[in-house]
Amino acid sequence: MQVKLWGTRGSLPQAMTQETLLQRVDHLANAAKAAGCTTIDEMTAAMKSGKLGHVLQLGGNTTCSEVSHGSTHVFVDCGTGITDACYAAMAAGRKEFHILQTHMHWDHIMGLPFFIPIYVPGFKLTIYHVHSSAPDYIRILFNGINFPVKWADLSAQIEFKHLKLYDPVSFGDMSVRPFVLDHPGGSFGYRFDCNGKSVAIGVDGEYKRLTPQELGKDLPFYQDLDMLIFDGQYEMDELASRFDWGHSSPPIGVDLAIREGIKNLVLTHHDPRSGPEKALKMLENARKHAAAQLPSFKDLWSKRGQPSGPKIHSAFDGMLLDLDKI
Repeated sequence: MQVKLWGTRGSLPQAMTQETLLQRVDHLANAAKAAGCTTIDEMTAAMKSGKLGHVLQLGGNTTCSEVSHGSTHVFVDCGTGITDACYAAMAAGRKEFHILQTHMHWDHIMGLPFFIPIYVPGFKLTIYHVHSSAPDYIRILFNGINFPVKWADLSAQIEFKHLKLYDPVSFGDMSVRPFVLDHPGGSFGYRFDCNGKSVAIGVDGEYKRLTPQELGKDLPFYQDLDMLIFDGQYEMDELASRFDWGHSSPPIGVDLAIREGIKNLVLTHHDPRSGPEKALKMLENARKHAAAQLPSFKDLWSKRGQPSGPKIHSAFDGMLLDLDKI
């Protein structure tokens, strides 16, 4: 299985202003000097190798992930990231699309009106949802007032399929099951299993329930994962003033990953006010936290064949994660 992250920003899309771009270039130039680069070519090579930091720029698009195995592709959420995804899919000749919707908040559906296949005759889109009212909330986007095109004028074949919580649905060789996340208005994660590999999409979630007892029926969806795409929007000190906002912090994901044997933790749903320097700081702190917690779970991680504990990554738009290689 592969996971492509088309949109990694939370709450709002974030454009890069001229001032921000200049600040970023200045920061990279100073980092290149410190790394001993003396030419543009050396700086470029250092950027590509990660020598200047693997997260050079956080995403600008809101949440959209694509999980694939062979010729089977499934999107999770249609934030603005899905607008870039559709061009790549159409260029590859795909005419049938599957979208799993986590919830109905604006940042997770605002890309759908700009998803080109819905306007093309002969194309088919199926939207899978746990929220029983999801079709109503999605159709209202196309009321002719909030967006000029009305639902009845869309040319593609569009279907809605209601998913029962915890029950599996199959896409090719991939089995997918929805589970509950802690988020205002209700939100649902999805666990994908295929040929012994597993990944769960866990955004938007505040993760108020952490103990095995509190997680209850949702606990198995985190156990022995190869990868968890985790809502790491806030630092811990920010989280204290954002109770009930529905988002989490990297150390909470680390604690869950360490305890449940999650091999890779990918931090995403970045706050719209966060820049790459803040993300790097949060990533570094998360790795330090993991190192501090690891000794208490040494036996578990030895059995998992990864004695150094979970690998922790900071997501960016366009990030491609191969579960056979990561």
